[in-house]
Amino acid sequence: MNLSSTGSLSGQDRLFSEGLMMRFLTVLACLVFWCAGSLFGAIANAGVNKNKEALLLHVPSPDWRDQIVYFLMIDRFADGDPTNNDQGANVYDPAKESHYSGGDLKGVVQQLDYIQNLGATAVWTTPHVAHQWWDPLVNYTGYHGYWARNFKQVDEHYGELNDYQTLSSELHKRDMYLIQDVVVNHTGNYFSYPDDYDASNVQRHVQRNKNSLPTTAPTQFPFSQNDPTNPAHLSANIFNWTPDIADFSDPRQETTFQTAGLDDLNTQNPVVRDALKESFGFWIKQAGVDAVRIDTAKYVEKKFYEDFLHGPNGLNQIAKSTGRKDFLSFGEIFNTSNPLKDNGEMKLKEYVSNAHQKRLSSAIGFPLYKEISRVFAGGAPTAYLSYRLNAQMQHFSNPYLVSNFIDNHDVERFLASGNIDGFKQAYALMMTVPGIPTIYQGDEQSFRHSRQAMFAGGYLTDVDQFNQQSEMYKFIQKMANIRKAHKVFSRGSLQIIQDNSAGAGVLVYRREYQGKSAYVLFNTAKQPVLLNGLTTEYVNYDGSHSAQLLLSHNLPNGLNVDENGQVTTVLPAQSFAIFGGDSGKPIKSNQEGSDFSVNDLQPEYLDQSEAFITGTSRFKSAQLLRVIDGKVGQAKTFNTDSNGGWKVEIPVSDLGKHKRTIELYSEKHNKASTLLSYISQFSNIQDSGERLDPKGDDHGLSGRYTRPLEQSFGCQMDMLKAEAKAAGSVLEIALDMCDVSTLWSPANGFDHVSFNIFFSLNAKQKLGLHGKANGAKQALPIIGGVFPDNKKWDLAHVAFGWGNYLYLSTNADVNQEGDKPGLAPDIRVDKKNNRIHFTYLGNNLGINDWSKVSIYITTWDKSGEGNYRDLSPSNDIWSFGGATSTAPKILDDLMIQLQPVKE
Repeated sequence: MNLSSTGSLSGQDRLFSEGLMMRFLTVLACLVFWCAGSLFGAIANAGVNKNKEALLLHVPSPDWRDQIVYFLMIDRFADGDPTNNDQGANVYDPAKESHYSGGDLKGVVQQLDYIQNLGATAVWTTPHVAHQWWDPLVNYTGYHGYWARNFKQVDEHYGELNDYQTLSSELHKRDMYLIQDVVVNHTGNYFSYPDDYDASNVQRHVQRNKNSLPTTAPTQFPFSQNDPTNPAHLSANIFNWTPDIADFSDPRQETTFQTAGLDDLNTQNPVVRDALKESFGFWIKQAGVDAVRIDTAKYVEKKFYEDFLHGPNGLNQIAKSTGRKDFLSFGEIFNTSNPLKDNGEMKLKEYVSNAHQKRLSSAIGFPLYKEISRVFAGGAPTAYLSYRLNAQMQHFSNPYLVSNFIDNHDVERFLASGNIDGFKQAYALMMTVPGIPTIYQGDEQSFRHSRQAMFAGGYLTDVDQFNQQSEMYKFIQKMANIRKAHKVFSRGSLQIIQDNSAGAGVLVYRREYQGKSAYVLFNTAKQPVLLNGLTTEYVNYDGSHSAQLLLSHNLPNGLNVDENGQVTTVLPAQSFAIFGGDSGKPIKSNQEGSDFSVNDLQPEYLDQSEAFITGTSRFKSAQLLRVIDGKVGQAKTFNTDSNGGWKVEIPVSDLGKHKRTIELYSEKHNKASTLLSYISQFSNIQDSGERLDPKGDDHGLSGRYTRPLEQSFGCQMDMLKAEAKAAGSVLEIALDMCDVSTLWSPANGFDHVSFNIFFSLNAKQKLGLHGKANGAKQALPIIGGVFPDNKKWDLAHVAFGWGNYLYLSTNADVNQEGDKPGLAPDIRVDKKNNRIHFTYLGNNLGINDWSKVSIYITTWDKSGEGNYRDLSPSNDIWSFGGATSTAPKILDDLMIQLQPVKE
């Protein structure tokens, strides 16, 4: 068989706006809803906008499993009303990431066709509430909306209550839903303890943010009681009078100290809890909010959510009074997991409802987000994703409500490190696994900057980006339509069928729901790989068990399923296919592997420079391929003799310990052996280099740079020693640092340092990397400066707390990084000894040895969103000082030259 491409309920509330009829209907509605405990919901749905048009605010809850969310930043999405851009506080400047760009609620309403046509069924916006506009202590505006000053007002930059009601109504009229982003952990930054802190006397050393705009304190009671030097405010105990978190592993600090200087609410105080319930219940009643995303959820005690959501007058009860029986709540618990570990899931599940506790409906899937990046942008083993998907299914009582995502406003974009093929694979996975897919604005336009505006004149945007014919828009649209048309993807079971534990390559999973099944298969490698004996239930050609190819990428000829329901084929680089049909019982072929026999394969090879295996095949005097780790693109060709006998070498001399797989494959007959495995361990170093670097020299190339003033910056960017060693295709670099910190819980195990590592290759290595011997560059992209000693670089590596990727010199210049191969080195951190290790697998790059390579290593710092921190003549809390903005962003640097090790 050849596989080739091929209503929710809504309310009908109406309102007469004038005269006796209006009063009569209002009274009648009040009586009806009072009997049902729904007085406030009725009043809210009877609201009138300025144009006296009927508003549709309250509709029944959808089945959230089937929804697709579009997440947008109000200030960066669309400018529907330019008159509200500049509020006279000198905080509007679209040229700066730190300032307002001008997006508003009217702009969101104007672009609902764009969002709906993409395939989204719900809209989640950043907070729309009135907030702190300018924090002079960090030189940053609150354009993002998370620094509240009044939880019950719309911010003046975004519009008015009527605009938010209109957004809700227009969504509901389209059978779409509104998700509000709420903050229960903190307000804006109005007081702090920047120096000393005395827990026994919190009035001492407190610093008031006297130049904050537009106010110096929240304007909403009781949150306006935020001055500990005022006895009435102090006794009200609305805030935790605490400094910034210094130790994120301390549960007390995590839930009661400030995060990034934001005033921490005392959520154990019943007055605070009631005020928060009333504040966010207001938006459900008055604006028809259908769900909430809870910001910084892990910085609030877990039991808070039992009351906030499920207690008397909690959000669920308020929502139910408006006809919403399934009010969704999902929280931001920013914890990822280590590969093949479930530490992130264990943290997230503490906040989510189960049979024993009533808390959040769900959480944002940060562990899966990180694994998607590792595998599709970094070339990590696909077995990592298998483990992660199974962990998500295992640890959450309802994994179908986990909010899955690829990009958001707090992390570096996928395309900053990965390539477009990997991006499409990431979206194909997100749209076909359990959980609610979340599209972040700009993904559909292939954005590379986290907070780039969508509208002309906004941050980093000269022209409108609402192109419904762009490549990624049309691709996401197709994926969304497939998910909505086939409930097997939003509701079905999940079974992992094949993966690769050695590296990038095959990943296959099966979904099943109500008599329908689907298979999703990927090749994540940057070269062809062997899909060996995938067994399906799609056996016959008569239609009883036939399958339809729903979508494929980089697979021009589709897939062939043989008479046993099996698929054996070579998958092109970074390809995928989605196909499905009627479910049945997969049939196991009795012929699997009988075409080949293998002898002499040992389970482990220790410090052997070479090794061979032998065997026989029924294909006599034939050409075969020896495939290691599924990589057909690097397969070794060999021949059988007239009796079918053969002998072939296997790789055993790459530095370190490696678990390998091996298959034999006949392209002519499309037959493969069973999958075999072995372990190679090699410690004999062939090339090495070492460089000591003085302590305290982290002051830039000029020696005059100064670090940012924020107290968590120390000597994390100061390198003391670098060691490099290589054997075979593997290179290891170890960096001894002055300090390794993890204050901000970085996914990669270190923060407050970003590394830019540049490699100058020899002619043979260049040929393997580029397919040609030139293309090297001297200028260093984005950070500035040049490769030392008049040499040129061919390959670069960027690593910081939340990002890790390689790029080539091809298409690189001073303003942009080069082509992304979609690969990332392995990172290992020894925090006890302040050592960071990077491991480079050269065979993924076409580099089989690292002899005589020159390595230039530089340090600086990046924000979590992936932006290099600014440089100016004078430093401030988050910016470096000591030079103009165009000077090289290099705080410390050193050079290593690899040389052969003498025997």
